Amino acid sequence: MSDASPMAAIAPVRAQVDAHLSTLVHDVDGLMGVVVASLDGFALAQVGREEETVSRLAAMTSSMLALAEALGRELAIGSLGALILEASHGKVLMLTIPVQPPQLLMAACDQTSAMGQVLWHAKQCVRRLAATLPSDAAQ
Repeated sequence: MSDASPMAAIAPVRAQVDAHLSTLVHDVDGLMGVVVASLDGFALAQVGREEETVSRLAAMTSSMLALAEALGRELAIGSLGALILEASHGKVLMLTIPVQPPQLLMAACDQTSAMGQVLWHAKQCVRRLAATLPSDAAQ
């Protein structure tokens, strides 16, 4: 396991990560912001949200994905790929980024967004992020 913090680990590729997130926000109508978070709930990169909000979103995303992962285990339906929440004034999409250690992508949307479009573009972003982010083979 690496001694470096997740934030330090992405520093060399931060510009690329930010570009991937900016492209996602630009390409999807109604997308208010996106966050890449560590599994322990720390925001590593974000576009479109205020700094204080990002920390809360990252922590909540981590908690929700942990709950969804436990549900998947209990129901024997496999590991989590995506979680979609729909509320009265918006929607949230959470995806696992398949790197080691795994990281999370959260996309907050308003009610005008089409979730099929959000999901497709977010999965494309996750593929680009997985190819960009460092992976700790010792994990």
